[in-house]
Amino acid sequence: MDLQEVTECFHVSGDYDYILKICVRDMEDYRHFMLSKLTSLQHIASTHSSFMIAEVKNTLTILV
Repeated sequence: MDLQEVTECFHVSGDYDYILKICVRDMEDYRHFMLSKLTSLQHIASTHSSFMIAEVKNTLTILV
């Protein structure tokens, strides 16, 4: 399955198994991704979504 909308995927501990970062144009594209792609996968039992309002900080710099 082509999931080109997924830009990052993290396997995490806690309440959820995975966190996906996706990039879509608008809510219609989001709806299409969720209904036609993500929730059609066999092992997806449920989803929870949050939406970015504004970017506060974005860096790849790691201080050692």
